This record gives sequence, C-alpha cells and structure tokens, in this order.
Amino acid sequence: MSSSIKYIIYLTALHIALGVLAYQQFAGNGAVMLAAEILLLGSAYIALRIHRSLISPLKLLGRGAAALEDKDFSVKLMPTGSFEMDRIVKVYNNMIDQLREERVSGRQQEEFLDQLLGAAELGVVVLDYDGEVASMNPWMEAQCEDPTFRAAVLEPSLHPRSRPEKEDEEEYAVTAVRTGPGNRRYHVERASFVDRGFERGFLIVQDVTTDLLTAEKEAYGKIIRMMAHEVNNSNAAIISVLRSLLEAANEGDETLPQLNKDYLPAVVGRAESMTTFMRNFARVVRLPAPDRKRTDLNALLRRTGDVMAPILRENNITLSYELAPNEVIINADAAQLEQVVINGLTNARESIGSNGNILISTTSFPAGFVIADDGPGIPKSAAADIFTPFFSTKPTGQGVGLTLTREILEGHGAKYELVTEGDGFTRLKAVF
Repeated sequence: MSSSIKYIIYLTALHIALGVLAYQQFAGNGAVMLAAEILLLGSAYIALRIHRSLISPLKLLGRGAAALEDKDFSVKLMPTGSFEMDRIVKVYNNMIDQLREERVSGRQQEEFLDQLLGAAELGVVVLDYDGEVASMNPWMEAQCEDPTFRAAVLEPSLHPRSRPEKEDEEEYAVTAVRTGPGNRRYHVERASFVDRGFERGFLIVQDVTTDLLTAEKEAYGKIIRMMAHEVNNSNAAIISVLRSLLEAANEGDETLPQLNKDYLPAVVGRAESMTTFMRNFARVVRLPAPDRKRTDLNALLRRTGDVMAPILRENNITLSYELAPNEVIINADAAQLEQVVINGLTNARESIGSNGNILISTTSFPAGFVIADDGPGIPKSAAADIFTPFFSTKPTGQGVGLTLTREILEGHGAKYELVTEGDGFTRLKAVF
C-alpha cells in the first residue's frame, strides 16, 4: 500500500471520528453543529491540499527516477510552484542535462576511438578479468591469423613472467621486444586499467622492424664517421711529418739524422696510440673506459704538439708552449688525451685557416691544460651546441671531433669548456 493511500485513509478516519464526536457533543445545538461541520469540511479541504503539495511532487520525482532507471535522459521535470520542490526540480534537470551531454560525448569518443584503432597500424588487445583475450583491433586480428605470430608474440605477452612484488599494486607494465614471423621485431607493452572496480589488462603491439633497422644503420654510420675522423686527423699529422723527412732526405739535408731523432719517436708513438685506440674502439663499438696510468701532462702535450707542428707550419701557424715549470701529474689514459689534444689543435688550425697562433699551456693547481687560438672564434648562435653530437659549424664538418673530445673528458671526470673570450682568443680548457 502506497504512502498516499495510507495518508488518505488516515485523514478520512480522523475526520469521521471528529464528526462523530461533534455530533455527540452538539446534537441539540443546531448552530454549533453547523459550525463544527463547516470546520471539518475546511479541515478536510486543507488536508487534501497538503496531500497534493506533498504527494504530487513525490510522484513527479518517481517518474524522473523511472526515466533514469530506463536510461532515458530526455525526461525533464516541470516546476510545481513549491519553493522547496522547485529547487529539487532544478537540480534534477541540471543533472539530466549533464548526464545527456556526457553520454553523447562518451559515445562520440567511443566511435572516434573505434575508428582510430581500426585505422591504426598497431595492435591493441583488451584482456578480460582472467587475463585472456577479450577483444582486439583489426590490425591485430590480421596478424593473429598467422599461428606463428600468436605463438611468438601474443601468447608470451598474455602471461608475463614478472609482476610487481607488492600484491596491492594496481598497475603494472611489462615491455618487451619480440621476434615474429619473417624476423620481424614487435614492441609489446602490457599495462592495466580498472573496470568496474577490478583490474583488467591490455596489450599494445607495434611493428618496430623498420625503426630498429634505421636506428642501427644510423648508429653504424655515426661510429664509422667518428672512427674515420680520428684516423684522418692523426694520419694527416703523421703524413706531414714523414713528407718533411722525405724532402730532407731527397735534398741531402745534413740535419736529417737529428730531424729523425726529433720527429720519428713522436710519429711512431702517435701511430701506436692510434692503433690501440681504434682497436679498443672497434672492439666494443663504443668509447672504451679510460685505462688510467700516471701521466705527465706537460710531456703528453709537447709530444702531441710536435706531431702536429709540421702541418701547422704549412699553414703559417705558430705553435708555442707555456707549460708549468714542474711535471703536472694526472691519472689518465694517455692515448685518449692525445686524441683530445689532436682534435683541439685540428679545430684551432681549421678555425685560423692560415697566419695565426696557437698556445698550449698547463697549470699545476688544479691540474689542467688550455689550447688557445686567435682565430675568428665561435659564433654566438652556435656556442650552446658545439658539444652536441654531430653538430658542426663547418660546411664539410661532421661534428665528430668535439663529440669524442666531450666523451673522453667526461670519462676522465674532467671539467671542460670551449669558449671565445673577451680578448679574442678561443680556448679549449680542461681541468682534472
């Protein structure tokens, strides 16, 4: 029985009881009896009005609740004239408008997502609560037609070996690169989302074969360019020295024996260091960790400068030294630091062009060196990028020398910079 019927029954019984009591009390007095009847009728009318003002809005809300239950968001309530009820009606109507907009927006997003997944060249697999396949997009369905793909890529990804150590962790991700049919490489990422309070997983599968091949080819190209750059730099200096010695020999120069003693040890030493450097470089396809030994920085700079001196003289460039009076001892890989010095002198020579000066200096406290040149300097627009891999301001430059310089100096834990200062000199500074 509804509350409305109960209310009507209660009012009816109450007014009948009041009418019986009034009849018993005022049966002999006609005027009073009439007044009592009028009061009872007025009370019944007022009660009916109150019933309508209370029960009718409840029925109205009931119809709204039924519409929500049926997911019909087109039904809106009309104001009743009651201040309290109209506030509820306003809130209800606003809620209906918002739900309708969200429902339309959600459907549009779902349609867009379905179209996007249907056109995407990657696989999306949605799992059920047990971790098995619930659905997948067309690209993935096409791939899974090949049983080899399912066995090599999909099946190992459905049940990953590694899970979070914490049992209460809601999300986890497993990323792997798997080899599929035709030696294709697929990047598989597994993640999770919460659906109705429970965790469900999904997979994203992408064919990365072309990307990996491109990246490998680019990496090989960079390594080859870097190795060629260092070999060419050292060979240019060595060839220059040997050519000078050959010319002296052809001309019967009496100072040839002394020249041989002065230059050949530095050339042989640099050739051996370059051979060792390149062998290690090629062995690991990366810059090897420095083999640190007790090294006199003064001696290293002078013998490396002597190798480069002939090629500098060909360009009318004067090389001079301002070395600390005592040995500057550091723990370093001499072969790698020689490469840094050769790169620094080569960059200075290329910057000057011809008719210039290069000064090599050292300090003892802290131990370090400076290679300064009076060339045109570093353009302000390029100052921030000079140590960026493969960045160069030269038309034919490959941006390799300073890349390797940076790697070697960082491997030694050195602080370094290459700057054009206010006096017009460009300085490569390194402090160990």
